[in-house]
Amino acid sequence: MNRVTLELWLWLSQELKSDFECPSEMRSVKTEEVKQGMTFRQWMRELTGRYPSISKKVFDVETQCLYPDVVMNYNDRVVNPPEVYDRILRDGDRITLLPLAGGG
Repeated sequence: MNRVTLELWLWLSQELKSDFECPSEMRSVKTEEVKQGMTFRQWMRELTGRYPSISKKVFDVETQCLYPDVVMNYNDRVVNPPEVYDRILRDGDRITLLPLAGGG
């Protein structure tokens, strides 16, 4: 098993409170063991089954992709999500998902 950390900066702490550490109202963190050989996309599908709010704000179950207004940081590197959808998760991976910021 691999331990992977997911950090969400999407104001979901009230909805994810029971299983996620919630250092603030907008930040939720969860480290969990994932099956050997599991991809990011497979993990997100599994998480949406357990946490419906993730499917509403983070991962579109129909398209099997992150919503367009979500930015991904994978192991301290901002990445284009399609680069990692089918990447196998490794022990120690850290994924941070943030809302796309805009304005001026």
